[in-house]
Amino acid sequence: MNTQKTVLIVDADRTERELVCETLAGQGLRLVVTGNMYQAFHHIEHLTVDILIAQLRAERIDGLTLLEAAAQHQPDVGVIFITEPNILETDIGIKAMLAYKDTFFLPKPVNPVHLAALLQRTLENQRLAFENRQLQSQIDEKEGLRRLTGKSPQITKIRDMITQIAPTKATVMIYGARGTGKELVARAIHHRSLRRGSLIAFNCATLNENLAESELFGHERGAFSGAYHQRLGRFELAHGGTLFLDEVSQLSLSNQARLLRVLEEREFERVGGDKTIQVDVRVVCATNHDLETASSKREFLPDLYDRLNVVPIYLPTLQERIEDVPLLVKDFLEEFSQQNGKSPITIAPEAVRTLLKYDWPGNVRELKNCIEGMVVMSNEPTIQQIHLPERILKATGTAFSNHGLGAPAPTVPDVWQVGVNNGGQGLNVEVGMSLDEINREVLRATLESVDNNKAKAAEILKVSRRTIQRKAKEYGLADE
Repeated sequence: MNTQKTVLIVDADRTERELVCETLAGQGLRLVVTGNMYQAFHHIEHLTVDILIAQLRAERIDGLTLLEAAAQHQPDVGVIFITEPNILETDIGIKAMLAYKDTFFLPKPVNPVHLAALLQRTLENQRLAFENRQLQSQIDEKEGLRRLTGKSPQITKIRDMITQIAPTKATVMIYGARGTGKELVARAIHHRSLRRGSLIAFNCATLNENLAESELFGHERGAFSGAYHQRLGRFELAHGGTLFLDEVSQLSLSNQARLLRVLEEREFERVGGDKTIQVDVRVVCATNHDLETASSKREFLPDLYDRLNVVPIYLPTLQERIEDVPLLVKDFLEEFSQQNGKSPITIAPEAVRTLLKYDWPGNVRELKNCIEGMVVMSNEPTIQQIHLPERILKATGTAFSNHGLGAPAPTVPDVWQVGVNNGGQGLNVEVGMSLDEINREVLRATLESVDNNKAKAAEILKVSRRTIQRKAKEYGLADE
C-alpha cells in the first residue's frame, strides 16, 4: 500500500517556494507546488492533501480559505502557515487559529531548520492520530458486534451481513419494529467500516419540515428569523463518517428531494446560502414502516426509496428470537450491576422461564428497561420470579402477584404439610431449617413417594439421576 504523503505548497513568492521544496526534498514526500489560489483549489479538490504549507495572507492568497477547503476534503490535514513576523501578536483572529489541532505558524523569512522541525511534528501528530483511530476502531468493532447479543439464526445472519457490508460504501436501510435495535445495528456498521469520521444520528420524526431541513443541511446567518449565527448541519458534521437517519419515512417530500440530491451528487447548500458544499458521508437509514408500499402510493419518493434500499436489513422482533432472551438478560444484568456499583446480580431460573413466556411488545428495549429497573431496585443478590414487573406476571398467568423487590416474601406458615406426587407420606418444612435440611427433606419425601426409584425422582425434581444419587449419599439417604 502506498503511504506517501502529499504536501501542497502554496506561495506567491517564487524564492520561498523553491526554498520550501529544497528543504523537503529527499524525505519521500510528494510535493505539489503552486503560486495562486485557483490552482490550489484545483489540487485540493482532485488530490488527497495530507499537509498544506501556505502563506497565511498574501496578494491573491488567503491561507484561511485554503485551510477551510482542505479540511472539508481531508479532515486530518496538517497545516503550516507562513506568516509575517509578529502577526500572531497583533491579529487576535489569526491567533485563534492556534486552536486548530494540527496548525503551525512559521514566520518569514523561512528558516529551513524550523520548517523541517514543524514538518516532522505535523507528521508525528498525524501518525499518532492514525494509531489512535486504529485502536479505537478495534475497540468499537469488538464492542459494536458484541452488543448484538444472541445465538438465534436471525441475529447470526445479521452479524454476518454487518461484517460483509460494513467496509463498503453501500447505503443501508434497516427495517424493524420499535425497540429491535436499529441504531445499534447502524453503529455496528459504522464501527466496522473504514470511515474515520464520526457517526452522527438524527431522528427525522422529531422536528417539523423547516427545522429538519436546517438540522440536516445547516443554515447561514440571517437565513430566517432567529438565525443569528451560521450553523453546520448533520451532513457537514458527519463528513468522513456516517449519518444515521432514524424514521426516515417521516421526512417531508421536500426534504426527501434534498436528501436524494445529496446521495446522488454528494453536495448541497445550507439554508439561505448559495455556496455548494461537497461531503463524503455514508448514509444508513432506519424505519418501522413499509417504504415499498409508501413509495407505490407516492407517499415516499420512489427514486429515494430505490437509492436508500441498496442493502436492506430486517430486524426480528424479540418474540421471533425468543431463545436469545437468557443471553440478553445475562448481559443486561452484568451491565447494570456494574453501572450502579452493585455486586453481580443473578436471576433465578423460574424468573427466566417467565420472561420467555412474555410477548415483549417493546422488544429488546423493553427487556433492557425491565432488567435495569429490577437491578436498581434489588436488595438481594438474586432476582426471583416474584420480583418481575406485575404486567409480566399477569400476562404470563403467574399464580401470585408481585410483591416488589424490596418487599418481604409472602407469609410462610410455621409448618408446611406438602404431599409429594400424591403417594408420599408428606414432608415437614419448618421455619428456621437450613437450606440443606429442607433439600434433604424434599429428596427423602420424593424418594419415598416413588419407592426409591431414582430415575422417577430425578424426573420429578428436574435434575439428573446422577445428582439424585450424589445427594442421597450426601444426605445419608442411600441406604434408606
